[in-house]
Amino acid sequence: MTTTVRIIAGQWKGRKLEVPAQSRPTSSRAREALFSMLQDSVPGARFLDLYAGSGAVGLEAASRGASRVVLVEEDAEPLRRTLHRLGVAPESVLLLEGPDRGALRALRDAGEQFDLVFSDPPYALELSGEAGETLASLLAPGGVFILQRDSGTSAPELDGLTLVRRRDYGRNVLFLYAVSATRCGPLRGRPL
Repeated sequence: MTTTVRIIAGQWKGRKLEVPAQSRPTSSRAREALFSMLQDSVPGARFLDLYAGSGAVGLEAASRGASRVVLVEEDAEPLRRTLHRLGVAPESVLLLEGPDRGALRALRDAGEQFDLVFSDPPYALELSGEAGETLASLLAPGGVFILQRDSGTSAPELDGLTLVRRRDYGRNVLFLYAVSATRCGPLRGRPL
């Protein structure tokens, strides 16, 4: 039996997404809270979803009006089927298959920038400080990096990024980071 999650709001509200067997999808409660926090920032935003799994977070952003969404997932076949079933236009949602770090480097080298970057890596994966520099280089001015972890973890220190908010939702915690002021001057753009 295939496990599914539903898109909460927007043009694809109620549509089911296939969840890969080894995936741990972001709960509906955490997704709803995340998009409630970000609601004014999502329409027209460029959104990057790392370790996309079912694509629930990135496709929720697309459903709510993000102008461009990039999904990065190593096991991309279930996501590919979901995108086909939804009839998603490739110019609005791009699926990159492969390891997260390789995709980050490729996006950085291509000069891509995002307003919102979401990452829900495997809980066993430790983020290094230097990963923050790469993430910071992908954030547009005023952009936000959102990291989902198990509620028992503390916020990792990421070079080039400053923790600005922590929100706990049951077994999940969301850490919101902005580009460090020392890296780019005073923050400007969309408020958190």
